[in-house]
Amino acid sequence: MDKIAKDFLINDELARHMASMSEAIDTIDPREKNKVTYSGKLIMLVTLSGIFCDCQSWNDIADFARYKKDFLRRFIPDLETTPSHDTLRRFFCIIKTEKLESCYREWARNMRGDSPSIEDCDWSKVQINEGNDLYTNRHIAIDGKTIRGAINADKLVQESADKTTKEQASVAKLHLVSAFLSDMSLSLGQERVSIKENEIVAIPKLLDDIDIRQGDVVTIDALGTQKKIVEKIVEKQADYLLEVKDNHLKLRQNIENDAEYLLISGRKNDFIKKAEETTEGHGFMVTRTCISCSEPSRLGFCYRDWKNLRTYGIIKTEKINIATGEIQNEKHCFISSLVNNPKLILKYKRKHWAVENGLHWQLDVTFNEDDGRKMMNSAQNFSTLTKMALTILKNYQDEDKKTSVNRKRKKAGWSDEYLTNLIDTFIKAF
Repeated sequence: MDKIAKDFLINDELARHMASMSEAIDTIDPREKNKVTYSGKLIMLVTLSGIFCDCQSWNDIADFARYKKDFLRRFIPDLETTPSHDTLRRFFCIIKTEKLESCYREWARNMRGDSPSIEDCDWSKVQINEGNDLYTNRHIAIDGKTIRGAINADKLVQESADKTTKEQASVAKLHLVSAFLSDMSLSLGQERVSIKENEIVAIPKLLDDIDIRQGDVVTIDALGTQKKIVEKIVEKQADYLLEVKDNHLKLRQNIENDAEYLLISGRKNDFIKKAEETTEGHGFMVTRTCISCSEPSRLGFCYRDWKNLRTYGIIKTEKINIATGEIQNEKHCFISSLVNNPKLILKYKRKHWAVENGLHWQLDVTFNEDDGRKMMNSAQNFSTLTKMALTILKNYQDEDKKTSVNRKRKKAGWSDEYLTNLIDTFIKAF
């Protein structure tokens, strides 16, 4: 096939995906079509392109579009003018968050694609060979995050008709519960809640709607360790690994006492297993020890409340400051529907902590998500677009495999070809 024919097929494919994208955005755009100056497709492309290129505000994105008009004509040839910052802000204020979220979840399904299924996994290898590094279960971490800058408490106090107090305003800050496919840094979906405690209500709804497949492993912190949430996960034919704290005091005490007893007694049984790993970085040496047990009946009658409970145990963490020698110790209890393989359990817990500490850090530091002064729907909608951009940037194969997300954003701002590749990836998921 000659170059001209190949280019034609590539452009034809992109045009089809562009049409699908335009159709998807039109379904969530509430504006009257005959009164629209800037199409939803244009606004979406301008906004996402700006985020790729390190824009943090509507003003930044509007300036970017004005100076990159010639570049944007690659995707919208008849472009004459670009939207102002007020137009961008108003558009994302009137877009209903649930409609953009629905559109996003379909996009995320396409981005996820046909990753290898757990049905193809040789379970005998996983169960028998503890040293085996086979890791085909797809990990989904569910975690909440408060976007601290999303609502200005002082402004609410001044403008609220019902005399909202600063304390009430601080509670009103935007809190989102998200489900992340950790290996791709892909958010499968998010739900808005008024306060952190309402995560318990939001998580079952999130589990109902997002793309969870047979064999996926769902991890949640202690707040999400609820019987109804476990039932939802099992309904999806997925597995769970949940932390147990004092919100289930009797269960936590039974797990801790039994695991400690088995560890001290030194009894050797097929249902007791142990794994240890040590990592070093950022000035610390961290040793994690997992003691797992596959006899849930040892927990008493309370084990029957948890559907498909197969494994329970504790993870002990010892963190040593290499410079000072200071030692920090932590202990985490867990329940799981996974087979008794402490090495795999450690991997999943490490991945969950990586989402809590790494991915949220990326959104805060690289994308300055906490510093954004956005109101109402625009804050949540902008957060959705930020997660889109992060997924594409994290998964984009740069010539230098060690290129950070921050460097990729700089390259997108410097190179039109680099930015084109990122936008193509976004469009082709429609």
